[in-house]
Amino acid sequence: CNGKRLSGSSRSAFSGARVPTDALQKVDRDLEMVHKPNSIAMRMTMVACDRADLVATLRWGHEWDIAAAHLIAEEAGAKVSNALGEPIRYNKPKPLDFGLICSAPGIHAAAVERLSERAGTILNL
Repeated sequence: CNGKRLSGSSRSAFSGARVPTDALQKVDRDLEMVHKPNSIAMRMTMVACDRADLVATLRWGHEWDIAAAHLIAEEAGAKVSNALGEPIRYNKPKPLDFGLICSAPGIHAAAVERLSERAGTILNL
């Protein structure tokens, strides 16, 4: 960014993680809300430049909405997956994935665990 290499969030404690959002559910109030840009890609780059620790969604999305930000975030050290913690694969016949988790590597497993029941409910797993 502006000639400087990005260095993503290195957070290791899930509680207190900075999340760009408009509101938090009661169960997530141990997290810290930060300004939320309207673009999912911009929220992912917030993790890449250490302005946020976690971005998570529980809805279907097209791969082209996140592809560039995925690369930027991973190059800066973030971990990116779908809402179930699985790798996001690109150029599939049906270019959709359920959910997104983009986070500091040290809290990714905790984010998957936190969201797994909610994701399972939505997907009828």
